Amino acid sequence: MYPVATYLARRPPETVKVYRRGLKLFADHVHVNLDNLHEYIESPREKIVGDILTFGDTLTGFNQNTQRLYVSCMMSYLSYNGVEIPKAQRKQAVPKPGDLFRDKAFTIDEMRRIYEFLPPIGRAALLLMFSTGMRISEVISFKESDIEGRIIHLKADYCKGDHGRDVIMTTECQVFLNDIWLPQRQKYIDIAVTKSTQKGGKSAKDDRIIPCNKASLYEIMMRGFRKAGLGAQMDDRNLYHPHGLRKSFRSIVGAVHPDLSEILMGHRGYLGDSYRRYDLLKEYSKVEGLLSMGSTEATVSKLEALMREKDALQARVQQLERKQQNTQALEKYSLSDEDHNEIAKKLFALQNEGKKK
Repeated sequence: MYPVATYLARRPPETVKVYRRGLKLFADHVHVNLDNLHEYIESPREKIVGDILTFGDTLTGFNQNTQRLYVSCMMSYLSYNGVEIPKAQRKQAVPKPGDLFRDKAFTIDEMRRIYEFLPPIGRAALLLMFSTGMRISEVISFKESDIEGRIIHLKADYCKGDHGRDVIMTTECQVFLNDIWLPQRQKYIDIAVTKSTQKGGKSAKDDRIIPCNKASLYEIMMRGFRKAGLGAQMDDRNLYHPHGLRKSFRSIVGAVHPDLSEILMGHRGYLGDSYRRYDLLKEYSKVEGLLSMGSTEATVSKLEALMREKDALQARVQQLERKQQNTQALEKYSLSDEDHNEIAKKLFALQNEGKKK
């Protein structure tokens, strides 16, 4: 049997953290050390099934999403070691979904409201998550070197499921990053370094676009939600949270282009032939207008740039119009051959007078 360390090897750090927590809870449930959990798996099948069925009862303090996740972690570890739980018992062990899908997607108006209460780093994350469909763990992982125009190349170790993909940001998001967030990102890092209480301190050389950890960004976003009046809860669970931005992306894009929605969100079944078949930028252009929030600094910055360009063009047009008017005025006073002869005579006379002097 394979130990937990082998099972978790080569998984993204965030996944390792969650899976380890779920497996640790099960190990505590059956009174074994986590490092020795692989030895427990050699127990009789009936005992394992019984422990799995009662494991869910120990998770009542967690919300339903988390309960299902932790039970699924243990199921996955058993399967990894060749121990399969019969379908009937597996179905019984996993807590029922209930109100699993109560989490709310955001409307454009709600996101505009949230935007007003977020600091720059939160605004950058909001625009990235909504316009690309990225998870919060992916937003805090990619670097400036991963960006190519409006395309972000997400590496496998940034993503859930060990497979990378490309996502696309709106022009609005791109302008915000380039004109507003990136110029002040290093200042944010410097402040974070001075405030850091981490062991060894936070590094000043952080080349991630969003240079903070998941917990910090989550709290930044949640504060914005609460200030915007979107802090509602049900059964002690927030109805609005950052993952809702990904849900908003899926509902908006999926209504117009279901394949594109699944591809950009990284759902495994869509990362094969369908992923290669599409020109993603071309297809994304069909839905980009639906993903633009407007009324952001990025929009204002873009409009200001266009206005400056317009003013420059108008000044150039006025200059050309004046030149044309002057040319036309001169044409009205064109000289005859006699006038040219008379001018030549006077110039000749003036030259002769100059020689005599």
